Amino acid sequence: MQAPEPIVVQPFSACGGRSEEGGNKPSLLELFHEKDAVKMCAPMVRYSKLPFRMLVRRYNCDVACTPMIIASSFVQSSKARDVEFTTCKGDRPLVVQFAASNAHDFASAAELVAPFADGVDLNCGCPQKWAMAEGYGAFLINRPELVREMVGDAMSRSGLPVSIKIRIHQDLRRTVQLAQTAEKVGASWITVHGRTTKQRAEPVNMDAIKLVKESVCVPVIANGDVRTMDDVHRVCLRAGVDGRCLYPRL
Repeated sequence: MQAPEPIVVQPFSACGGRSEEGGNKPSLLELFHEKDAVKMCAPMVRYSKLPFRMLVRRYNCDVACTPMIIASSFVQSSKARDVEFTTCKGDRPLVVQFAASNAHDFASAAELVAPFADGVDLNCGCPQKWAMAEGYGAFLINRPELVREMVGDAMSRSGLPVSIKIRIHQDLRRTVQLAQTAEKVGASWITVHGRTTKQRAEPVNMDAIKLVKESVCVPVIANGDVRTMDDVHRVCLRAGVDGRCLYPRL
């Protein structure tokens, strides 16, 4: 068996100008038109670093995400940029996920990674208490106008597709409103984790994900309890979504 190509890691400070890697691959948004199910490896704390992303790409993962990166630290510290963001040849398509509490930090971080990524994602789903106390993650699902501002500013400054990853509300009308607000400002896709902020191991609400899918025209990615290809097919039939955000079994 042919040995795999060596991975040359580039920290942020060494990336230089605009990356041309993955030139013959379809763009991220084209994947939604070309595939029945876009397989996206979900952003996972501690796991979704470069070596893991390169591993899942060998198993037909269509899109990989970085772990959640705190936008304010990324913007302010060159050390944080080198620690939190590394890439290499073949690490495409790549979505960089940021946690931010204001439009300035999110847009500034998106602008910094724009030459080296294919999209940026705003984390509106992290339910951890520390994150919500800082105005990050699932705190934002109750601030649709702030989300609108953040997505719009990041799009205009970075030129990249911008998405949001959300959890659902108890009142699903609010979830639909949030998704439609993001769509109107130009979000390229929406990832829906089918649990509320208080739920952890409870079954994912596939009907809620389906409702969001039926309420917007942009692609919708299903998230939660999607770990195998059997799960992918099950979610496809149940929710009718455009892609699945997978947490691979380790």
